[in-house]
Amino acid sequence: MKENLFGKGFKQIILSFFFMFLGPTLMFQSLKNEEHPWFSIVFTISIIICFTAIYYGFKGLKNIMKAIFKKKDS
Repeated sequence: MKENLFGKGFKQIILSFFFMFLGPTLMFQSLKNEEHPWFSIVFTISIIICFTAIYYGFKGLKNIMKAIFKKKDS
């Protein structure tokens, strides 16, 4: 098992969890204040953060799977 690839994947999963909580929290706050002039900006940023969480989640899982199941170079 490649330790550096596993660690990199684990860090990406942790970053994904951070974005998983930040994105919906921002979205909820923006939807509570729809009449505010910055509504569309904050809502767009929250959508981008949610997609970033999905991206880092898949990328982290890919790195972890690669670290576990990749064959050793002889």
